[in-house]
Amino acid sequence: MKPFVFSILLISVISCTQTPKLTYKYSDKEQTITCPDQNNALLNEALHSFEQDIYNHSMSETKTVVTSYGQYMFKGIAGTAPYKEIVSDHSLAIRDQLLQENILIPNGVKSNLNYNHPAVQCIIDGIEDAAIKKTISSLLEVNSMDPTLFNSRLRNFGSQAEKNRNQALYIALDSYYQNLVGMTLDTPEANE
Repeated sequence: MKPFVFSILLISVISCTQTPKLTYKYSDKEQTITCPDQNNALLNEALHSFEQDIYNHSMSETKTVVTSYGQYMFKGIAGTAPYKEIVSDHSLAIRDQLLQENILIPNGVKSNLNYNHPAVQCIIDGIEDAAIKKTISSLLEVNSMDPTLFNSRLRNFGSQAEKNRNQALYIALDSYYQNLVGMTLDTPEANE
């Protein structure tokens, strides 16, 4: 009887220490990110949650994805956006999953985005703006990538966000999620 009780206790301890599974709130939305052999559901969820967060935080009278990006981009790319006011619990859970999959890394030098991860490489390769893609690739080659370098270049991206989804996800990862690494909310409720 004792081995049985020990087995039940061991299973209980192991199951309590596992990371909870992410609930996919946006699986009914268009899944536009397709990277071979990657967790595309997570990547699409990250994009949709980011866009919902900046939409919810938008102060525009005519809230749209375009105006939400417009209000977010300058401070977001600079890394000075009010992330604690913008972020939802769901995006924090996505951040945790991105860390677990090594798409985000703690203690990055200029960014917590793991540019060497195959998913990140796929996202960059899928950017439609040839000049942006070339600049990112060149900076990565010489190990000088810094997302703040794109502040003025991407400031007006909002009008293209609905068409260029890989670039939208790159922006979400390198201006939003990477800045959430290590963040905890001061209040028990987040901005849902």
